[in-house]
Amino acid sequence: MATQVAEERFDWRGPAVSKKRRSLFRLFTETFVPPRGHKVVPTGSGLLLIFIGLTIGLAAYNTVNNILFAALALLISALILSGVICWGNLRCARWRLETSSTFRVGEEGSVSVVIENARQRFPLFCVSFGLETEAVDKKRRLYMKERLDPGEETSLEWRFKPVRRMKTLVRIENAVSNFPFGFLSKYLPGECEAEIHVWPKRISYTRYRNSELAGSYQGKSSKKQGVSGELIGLRQYEKGDALRSIHWKVSAKQGRLIVKQNASETQALFDLVVDPAAFLWKDYESFDKMCSFAASLAEDLFLESKIENCYIVGGPSIRIQRVPDLEAFFDALAELTINNGDFDQQEVSGRNRICFQPIQGGGVGAFVNEIQVAQA
Repeated sequence: MATQVAEERFDWRGPAVSKKRRSLFRLFTETFVPPRGHKVVPTGSGLLLIFIGLTIGLAAYNTVNNILFAALALLISALILSGVICWGNLRCARWRLETSSTFRVGEEGSVSVVIENARQRFPLFCVSFGLETEAVDKKRRLYMKERLDPGEETSLEWRFKPVRRMKTLVRIENAVSNFPFGFLSKYLPGECEAEIHVWPKRISYTRYRNSELAGSYQGKSSKKQGVSGELIGLRQYEKGDALRSIHWKVSAKQGRLIVKQNASETQALFDLVVDPAAFLWKDYESFDKMCSFAASLAEDLFLESKIENCYIVGGPSIRIQRVPDLEAFFDALAELTINNGDFDQQEVSGRNRICFQPIQGGGVGAFVNEIQVAQA
């Protein structure tokens, strides 16, 4: 019972998903009258076999030769048997789609098709899957190269580099069986898809040091535990704490070691503001470069603990505290488009707002209070 609960966590697709036993009459009917979306297509060798069969049949009819009729019957039987076993090979197969956690333009991501043989006695052979996504220009077919024994599962991996940022789907277009002779291919609809966000690519940029920002635009103060600055609390001594952090007067009164908790030194915290307005971005190339610039700068500021919020004008406002928050901002950038409509521009509090604007030469500049601090 526990195994069944574990299996239900996955979104399986394929003929073996249904737990109901089908009648023999229905199975026989589906063999010769495929359901909607199912089809049987002859392969190259199958077409050659059909041509040879027609030739032998014509010769047998003209010569009334029993040996030729027997050979024709053998070829027709091979074709029919190939179709029946092709369908039977997929009858107890099921599959699901798994994707890597992140996709980024120019960086390799992976998609895996997990296939399981739900049979109790017979192995699974020669199954392939057709995959497609708008993130790349070409489709891909994954082949199962080894047999799959009853109750076992295997994974077929597709690694690719997305060519453009977007929110899109990865689909299993079809599942195909060529077993046993390779004369016919049995196609079943894949019925499986997964949504992915392709983040903007990482680009290089130049950051400037400006004397005007060093004074009045130092940013908001952050109170994090540190070794210097304002006293924000007391706690019990723990192994590894520095001796200079011990509050000796309070320790003497309480009869145990008490440690001071100080605020870390004040550092600049910035807000990133991304404006997709059409009057700023005249072409898609500069707009796409701005999205890549914003993602790269946000990532660097996050690693330096110098970012507080990310705003998209007319879109979401995200407070950046953890890695999932930064990933949510990247997801929003992945599907961001130039906005030609009218929308209410939200008020962004704080003085240190990093805004992005096009500059001469096809570049993109980052500005803090109308002072350029970076360029891509």
